[in-house]
Amino acid sequence: MEGASGLGKNILGAAGGCGDWGRFGLDLVAWELRVVGMNCWALVVMLVVLGMAGLRGHQVDSVEFEWKVDEDRWVLEGEMDIAYMLPETRGIPGGQPLSRKAVMAAPAEELARIRVATEKTLRGLMSLEFAGRELAWDVEFPDFEKVPFELPREDMDWALLTARIVMEARPEAGELVVEWMDAAGAELIVLFDGAEGGVVSVQPGGRLTLWKVEDAGNAVAVKRPLAGGWLWSGFRHVVPLGLDHLLFIVGLFLLAPRWRPLLGQSLTFTLAHSITLALAVFEVVTVNGRWVEVFIAFSIAFVGVENLFAKEAGKLRFGLVFVFGLVHGLGFASVLGEKLEQVPRDLLVVPLVGFNVGVELAQVSVLAVAFLLVWPLRKRVDEVRIAGSALVALAGLGWMAERLFF
Repeated sequence: MEGASGLGKNILGAAGGCGDWGRFGLDLVAWELRVVGMNCWALVVMLVVLGMAGLRGHQVDSVEFEWKVDEDRWVLEGEMDIAYMLPETRGIPGGQPLSRKAVMAAPAEELARIRVATEKTLRGLMSLEFAGRELAWDVEFPDFEKVPFELPREDMDWALLTARIVMEARPEAGELVVEWMDAAGAELIVLFDGAEGGVVSVQPGGRLTLWKVEDAGNAVAVKRPLAGGWLWSGFRHVVPLGLDHLLFIVGLFLLAPRWRPLLGQSLTFTLAHSITLALAVFEVVTVNGRWVEVFIAFSIAFVGVENLFAKEAGKLRFGLVFVFGLVHGLGFASVLGEKLEQVPRDLLVVPLVGFNVGVELAQVSVLAVAFLLVWPLRKRVDEVRIAGSALVALAGLGWMAERLFF
């Protein structure tokens, strides 16, 4: 069995004659696993993880509505990404929004198609019920009523369309509940105003009580989910959507698979990314998102390579985890900031805290699963560290290349 330095030479030598990072990574990991005699199931697990990563980062989508109550009707109003509403562009990995200018210049037939397709998609995404019975609702598109026709203004020239879901207010007692059924994985975000204001996140398959009416016809306070659903949103951002953040945590595990140093590193990482996440969401700091993604990939590659030479997680590792956590926090902010862009500043605390706690729970869960997978191989911890770290380093280098040049 070669040492860490020998493996490093093999990596560099093979990389010089191979232009396909994905195939090279699979071949190298398979070779390493044959050398150390790992179980077949462990090989399958590691290859599946690499295949899922596909040398791509994560993409998180959301649909946002504001809840409004008029005298005789209930309303959910928001701006929809037209590309996400159309069947030919919806749910495409890495798909780009349509151009606002191009859509506004489209012929009347195409605009009519967009209108019909958007309503059809919305009806497939959600259902509404009151007092346990399905509630009828209409969809209005106020942008089409403008003369001349105009879509909402957007700095990045994204094509957004205002949609208004309208329900007739019911006088009898009952609860108005929305069920979110997005198979593409987007979460529903609802902004509430007034004394019971707040912003709530609903994951696919989830339900949310929007309004409650008593026997006398009076509305009463509705109990919101703990942390507004943001805890699960943060968890889901790492597992299963955040494969780059997941691999960073795996890289920390491989060097020191013991609970005490791992929990310390995980908490250090969470503290750091909480700082920059809050600063970015409150717009205290702004950075170029492309370079943030590049440095996130660099952090993954660095941890993987360091694991090949280091033997213990010393003070330097904790310092690096904190620095890299600051960078990852800016990456989290690029996602969470878009979701909370229309939310008043005084309502941001609950989403921020819930999201961060969810991320920490996801990290601890990843570590727990890693312990279970490695436990049968505990007598070969060095071999596991070398093979796994090589995989992590290759994934990070692949992401760096993709984010720099593609």
